[in-house]
Amino acid sequence: MGALLAKLKMTSRPKLRILCFGDSLTAGYSAWGAIHHPYNEMLEHMVSMAYPDLKVVTAEDGLSGATVKSAFQTRMNAQFAPPKKRKDDEEGDGKPYDWAIVLGGTNDIGMGFPPEEIFESLKEVWEVPLSHKCKVLALTVPEAGITSPKARQRIDAQRNTLNDLIKGYKREGFHVYDLHATVPYYAMSESDRKKYWDDHLHFTPDGYDMIGNKVGIALVSLLAKEKVNSPQRPQKRRRLFKGDDKKFEEEVGDPSALNQGYVVVRRVDLD
Repeated sequence: MGALLAKLKMTSRPKLRILCFGDSLTAGYSAWGAIHHPYNEMLEHMVSMAYPDLKVVTAEDGLSGATVKSAFQTRMNAQFAPPKKRKDDEEGDGKPYDWAIVLGGTNDIGMGFPPEEIFESLKEVWEVPLSHKCKVLALTVPEAGITSPKARQRIDAQRNTLNDLIKGYKREGFHVYDLHATVPYYAMSESDRKKYWDDHLHFTPDGYDMIGNKVGIALVSLLAKEKVNSPQRPQKRRRLFKGDDKKFEEEVGDPSALNQGYVVVRRVDLD
């Protein structure tokens, strides 16, 4: 019986559904594709620890080599397609996710697309979850290790422009986490870079866990702010039964007068 009650309690927990969407950095690409260790696993762990009463469910949709301008829009539309009944829509509310965490732009910059065009495509991608009342946490594009000083200067300038556009975007339900600032390449010590970076673009499993940890903490902070700012439900008025509004003789008059008001009887007086 106890096991059944515990199972019922687990299944009755409110669910938090999170989509982690992007390219190879979302897929957890490492060791030239021999390993895939997506950050959503650590993210789910972090949020679950912070909110044990929530059933946290994450989905990873990362496609190696994908660009925002060509592949993101179709895939995001598919994630929010309105079939009659989704397998992951246990609540039956037609809302597959509560949050969409989106990371993209690395491949677009590498292919030479202008940052302004990448940003416009990102806005169209973000609009899909936002239009389905799903909040968006956009991640800025992380650094890359470029050996050529001239190429590094050009790539860094394009990435900085794109990240500034992402950080400056304002929309209800839209939030930004600056992954570029918290997961550097050049500012890391040589030992940390060896531990967390697999190559000049991708991370090791430890690196993806670090991303999941940092993004998870950011999401937990946003959830906490939501809870604080959410309007409190008004207390239900106590139901009145016949005679509930009746005033007794003892409830009127001057309570300081012995022949009026309440009479207090102490237990010691009864012993």
